[in-house]
Amino acid sequence: MSFPSSKGGFNSRSPLHVIYNKLVFMVFEKKFKTRRVTELGKKNLRVLKKDMEKYKVLAKELGSDDAVIIPAKAVKFDERVRLKCRVPMCHLYGSSPNCPPNTPDVETMKKTMKKYRWALLVKYDVPCMDDFVDKEKWLKGHEKHQRKIHDIISALESIAFNDGYYFAVGFSAGGCKTALCSGMVCQFLDSGRCRFPLKSRPSMEGVGIDAYDLAAKAGWEIYPVASRYSETGSIRCAVSMGILFIN
Repeated sequence: MSFPSSKGGFNSRSPLHVIYNKLVFMVFEKKFKTRRVTELGKKNLRVLKKDMEKYKVLAKELGSDDAVIIPAKAVKFDERVRLKCRVPMCHLYGSSPNCPPNTPDVETMKKTMKKYRWALLVKYDVPCMDDFVDKEKWLKGHEKHQRKIHDIISALESIAFNDGYYFAVGFSAGGCKTALCSGMVCQFLDSGRCRFPLKSRPSMEGVGIDAYDLAAKAGWEIYPVASRYSETGSIRCAVSMGILFIN
């Protein structure tokens, strides 16, 4: 199974994209009319498709480099994804409510996500690949670029909720402890008060989503970049991804 990839996005390395990134804060200030809630099962398919296209456009306005609309059933939940959080143990394992083992287990996700019809898969191209590959820069690099996906997905989720899709839910990239809190002690685990209650969320992998599989289906170029044995010259790009599910 493959998905058509949009080609109309901005090049992350172009001057235009740099300018756009500086103006992203303006998009977050955009206001949308709130719709009256209707029965989910009676939502017009034409309206739903129109809304999905709107979220796709908004994703690019918010700074993504590509976004594709996919059937929710195409998303694979695999126990092995969660296993890789534990073996070898990720430095963020158990460090926040949005990292395993604190996230919903794979069986719960499989059962729950069957109730969703569509999803928007979002990609952000990392402008400086060294931010993900270089052993001295990768931690700060992950913070910067994964925060971008948290911003995009949380904004899209809120807008979809505003449109009456009150079960809309998004998953981001990386752990919120680094992406949002720069590695500080998780305030939620410490005192029950999250610093970013509407923005923090599990990563795709944190709930068992096979992100590599989705990227390949979308036709996106993606490489595993975490191995110390990789020849860095063989890694041609680095990406950060997130996904929004619509009921």
